Amino acid sequence: MDVVNLFSKKRSLKKISSIHWKWISLFSLWLLFLSGFFASFLGSPGILQAIRLNNLLESKHSQLSVIQNDVNKLQTEAHQLESSRIVQEREVRRILGYAATDEIIFDFSAVD
Repeated sequence: MDVVNLFSKKRSLKKISSIHWKWISLFSLWLLFLSGFFASFLGSPGILQAIRLNNLLESKHSQLSVIQNDVNKLQTEAHQLESSRIVQEREVRRILGYAATDEIIFDFSAVD
């Protein structure tokens, strides 16, 4: 009877260790899927891609804030150009190269 008990204990130990190994392997595969190790094969995003996407989002937010500041400056300049005759004249002179009656223009270009 001792031999029978010994075999039954070995079977139960094998069964328990087999269940533990199944859970360990399942958990390991789950961690690999989460890490993004199989991203090239299965297309699962994983944590690594989530980190990359968060960094990309932060850089896009910083670009957006810079562009928003530029838009605000341009809107202010457009409002000034629409409302102030002095600003309009100054901009026309700057773009077309004209001079007002009270301005002096110095030409520092080299003469060949």
